[in-house]
Amino acid sequence: MHLRFAIVGGIVSLFSMILIGAFVNQRIESAVVRNSAISAAVYMESLIAPLSQDLADGNELSREQRANLEEILARPAVRERILSVKIWKDGGLVAYASDPDLIGQKFEPKGDLQQAWQGDIFAGFDELDHDESEGERALGVPLLEVYNPIHSIRTGEIIAVAEFYQDASELKDDLRFARLTAWAIVAALAGATFLALFGIVRAGSRTIETQRSELEQRLNLITLVGLQNDLLRLRIQNASERFSALNEQLLQRIGAELHDGPAQALSFANMRISAWRNANGPEEADLILKALNDALGDIRGLARGLVLPKLEGASIAETIRRAAEAHTERTQTEVLLDGGDKNDGNMRPGLPQLICLFRFVQEGLTNAWRHAGGIGQSIEFGIQDGMLVVTVSDQGSGFDPNATADTGRIGLAGLRERVQSVGGAFEIDSDPGQGTRLTMRLPIHERAV
Repeated sequence: MHLRFAIVGGIVSLFSMILIGAFVNQRIESAVVRNSAISAAVYMESLIAPLSQDLADGNELSREQRANLEEILARPAVRERILSVKIWKDGGLVAYASDPDLIGQKFEPKGDLQQAWQGDIFAGFDELDHDESEGERALGVPLLEVYNPIHSIRTGEIIAVAEFYQDASELKDDLRFARLTAWAIVAALAGATFLALFGIVRAGSRTIETQRSELEQRLNLITLVGLQNDLLRLRIQNASERFSALNEQLLQRIGAELHDGPAQALSFANMRISAWRNANGPEEADLILKALNDALGDIRGLARGLVLPKLEGASIAETIRRAAEAHTERTQTEVLLDGGDKNDGNMRPGLPQLICLFRFVQEGLTNAWRHAGGIGQSIEFGIQDGMLVVTVSDQGSGFDPNATADTGRIGLAGLRERVQSVGGAFEIDSDPGQGTRLTMRLPIHERAV
């Protein structure tokens, strides 16, 4: 940043220095020339005005007045300062001149002469390019031209204009020195200002660079922490998926143990009591036999619910259909399936996602059967924005999800935990008298048609 400022600031400072220096020099030259002209005009008017009063009534000086004027101009003190004199009448007539050949001639009035007739003193370095300036050109020195109005002593009116040329060699040297001094001062001030601003900008640039470096380090640290958090989240999700798989294995083992252990024992007891009853046993055997049959049915139902069918490698549609068919077989109720796009149903996610999908449908249909009597049971599924969206709904009496949030029921709470453990989202949409909709949104990482 400070390098760009050095380039741009240097250019701006250079142009500013040139403009300011030119302005200051112009003002210095104007002031010096005007002051010199005023002092020379006052001096010359004190000498010429008393001898020029004849011009109030005529266009030329008397011989006596002309002789007196030439005598004054010939004095060494005047001759050193004033090199040439002309006295103009209105209309460009030369009433008197240091060069006698110009007396009585008429020239086109210049703007400077006309300005003097308005009462102003005018001074400047003349280029001596007019016809009446031939004698001054021959002098070969820089001249300061001054026009000074001559006033009538009686009326105060302007009766003539005196034009005189002053040797400006010394004045030129003074102006040259003043210009150099002004340029040096302007350059020094511009340089000092530029250096001061450059120092401020450089310090600010270093501060900005330091802060930017610190921000980059913090951003890198935040990015690293974010990556670590993502890694930890993936590890937690993988651990949850492994735990879910292990939990299913445990449930299958418990189901197998129930089927092979207590269920077999109860089945054997049932057969012996049946044989005893058939052999004219007591009537209490009927009650015992009924209790055994009920317990055996419950255990077998529990075992079937704990044991999952083989899901690995299955598609989304197959998994949902198996859960729905198992529910229909168990409850003898109808379940409507709406799979949307066929390609969505053919996708084959990983085993943890399939287990979660099966349990979600299984638990959702079980809730619909228990609390809605299996009325209007339906399953909708499809892929939306890379997410598997599955909805299990019924047309039962519905309920208020907020009112039942703290009742201690573990079915929906456990289902929510299961879905969230594999990175999914779980929603309940229900109102009294409006039925219930359970929706699961599950990220799908693997696709295979």
